[in-house]
Amino acid sequence: MTPPSTFDQLAAEAAKLGDRTIIMPIEEIRLAAAFAALPDQDRVVSRLISELFTHRNMHVRRIAVNAARRSKAFHTSGLKGALTARLSDAEEWVQYDAAWAIAEAGFDSSEIRERLDRIAGDVTAVEGETRVRAAAGNSKLQAQLRARKTLDSILAMRQ
Repeated sequence: MTPPSTFDQLAAEAAKLGDRTIIMPIEEIRLAAAFAALPDQDRVVSRLISELFTHRNMHVRRIAVNAARRSKAFHTSGLKGALTARLSDAEEWVQYDAAWAIAEAGFDSSEIRERLDRIAGDVTAVEGETRVRAAAGNSKLQAQLRARKTLDSILAMRQ
């Protein structure tokens, strides 16, 4: 039986994965789940925020954001601001992941709503769903649809 991984081992594995040419999404998911399975999730999420949320490699950022979402440690100090910042990430897949995490956490602020609206543009949920079915790999469209759904859910909760 292999010993459980540590945060540092998983971070090194994420960085190594991010440097590869071909990356399977299941590999990112496996690492995010491994981070979320570590003990002391408040500390793990704090380290994800400080060490990996702004990593140079977008795959590492995706793993970190998804690990934070999977952890459900939404009360962790700084998480709301870190996810809000990732809504302005240069990579649309990271924006997608941040919008998903914000939706699950139930975070809301005028800044979050503005950034989600900027990402979503004029895409509606119904139209976006139809377009995504035809182009599932379109990162911009995926981010727009996820942002629209998240913004719609936030606005519905405010009523």
